[in-house]
Amino acid sequence: MTGGELADSGSTAITPMSPYFVMALGFLQRYRKDAGVGTLASYAAPLAVAMTVAWTLLFLAWWALGIPLGPGAPVR
Repeated sequence: MTGGELADSGSTAITPMSPYFVMALGFLQRYRKDAGVGTLASYAAPLAVAMTVAWTLLFLAWWALGIPLGPGAPVR
């Protein structure tokens, strides 16, 4: 996982461009008829923040331990 995936995985939960966002909105509207894009985004925002923090902490721990980031990609 590179820095791009670290930044992207958290924001995927709240972007309306994701096909899963539209699917989740459909499920949400099944139970809350008045729900819209803003409702789903506000529900998913804490998840996005938690995922970004968790991935960042995991990356920093990985880097601090000196584990290679990939084949032929040393940490330092």
